[in-house]
Amino acid sequence: MSTGNSKSDRSLSRDVGPFAAIATVVAGTLGAGLFVTLGTASSTTGPSVILIIALSGLIAMSIAVNYSWLATIFPAAGSTYSYVSRAFRNRLGGFVATWSLWLGYMAAVAVLAIGFGSYLQVFYAGIDPRLAGAGLIALLFLVNMLGIRRYSVSQNAIFILLVVSILVLVVPGSFTIEPANYTPFFTGGFDGALAAAVPLFYAYIGIAVAGEIGAEVKNPSRNLPLAMIGGTLILVTLYMWTAAVIYGVVGDYTVLANSDRPLATAAETFLPLNATAVVAFGGLLATASSVHAVMAAGIKLPYCWGWDEVFPARFSEVNERWQTPHWSLFTLFAVSIGLTFWTSGLDQVIAISTFSYLIAYGAASLTAMYVFVAKPTLRSKAAFDPGALLFVPGVIGLGGCLVLLSQAYQGSLSIFVPWLAIGLAVFGVYWYLGQQSGTDVDAILDTLPGVPTDEYDPNIRGDLESTDDSTTPDGHEPADD
Repeated sequence: MSTGNSKSDRSLSRDVGPFAAIATVVAGTLGAGLFVTLGTASSTTGPSVILIIALSGLIAMSIAVNYSWLATIFPAAGSTYSYVSRAFRNRLGGFVATWSLWLGYMAAVAVLAIGFGSYLQVFYAGIDPRLAGAGLIALLFLVNMLGIRRYSVSQNAIFILLVVSILVLVVPGSFTIEPANYTPFFTGGFDGALAAAVPLFYAYIGIAVAGEIGAEVKNPSRNLPLAMIGGTLILVTLYMWTAAVIYGVVGDYTVLANSDRPLATAAETFLPLNATAVVAFGGLLATASSVHAVMAAGIKLPYCWGWDEVFPARFSEVNERWQTPHWSLFTLFAVSIGLTFWTSGLDQVIAISTFSYLIAYGAASLTAMYVFVAKPTLRSKAAFDPGALLFVPGVIGLGGCLVLLSQAYQGSLSIFVPWLAIGLAVFGVYWYLGQQSGTDVDAILDTLPGVPTDEYDPNIRGDLESTDDSTTPDGHEPADD
């Protein structure tokens, strides 16, 4: 029978400060947006990418608010999984919402690593981007293995250098913009703009990454909202500013659409060679920092499933010295390396990743509204109370995810469906084994993944009020999986 005490030796350490949490969101995301998709997305819509960034940013900010609010109630590892499973008292719901996200994280590591290799070609033209990407994954695997504290230090350093390299481009570029280069603004009509929204939303994939490491963030009630909401605001600002510059200095947007490194391509039009190299160096930093953050986040999902006993228990084991879920990390490392050589191109990997993220983000937005309406005791645990205004980001986040899913499913279902079938089979096996051994699911759901028993407030789901429709004598809602 599961107990909270038996899980304390598998808990994580809160070593991530506010700056590192923000760096996780911002630096961990910029590689996907500024240095990989910001140029290629214009192939269907032209310079209007600038506007699509703003609209995608509105959806991203709404999702960030939903995640931030839930994170202060459930400051656990695994964000979406923990929020859904604890709010609905259902491990299956959380598992389905995040099983594909795990694949998305592994695919994101691959696509970002390949982007790193493309920028490395600026300095070493003959290098194979996939080999370079695999080398980066191997290096960051070792850093992540050494624990979250070393991750924080390295991510902070990369973040500072990255911001400097971006300013080298956008500041002087702002003074060399030619307004005529924005014409025509829309080149593909509504359909083209909608098609561009999917890869551009991929530019915001890191908005909830800080939530994945929620059990390792200091003072989570303050620092998690600061990282997610503040970090997303920084991202929207940097994306729009940079897009305005690169499409304003390049006369033909198709040049950027066909470039593997659009920022360096734009820099060549107005910066001297050395400055262009600085921007390319920024591309290396951005893609590396994104791989770094996604690896730190991606290992938390199987860790949580193992914690909740719907996945092999060894995935929730942590290294005694570094407090790292080493089996989970090694699995992500091996699969990501394979994907760098398997995928036929960036577009397919981006589609698979974005589809997976959208499912998780939509589930979290729905969960936030559900908790607000049906779980007043849980709602009272939140660090901030937006009142009924929570439905604004809730509806925008869920609605935006559904609209984008209508596009992102193309080219994704052939992998998503069999992958989900595998996941359900795995869950079914461990659910059956738990039933046979008498696993106390309620006791499991009374813990938070990654959080020590003595830190976790056992009343986090509380003695539910009458509006919670409790069905048990003690007022607690039972698990239903």
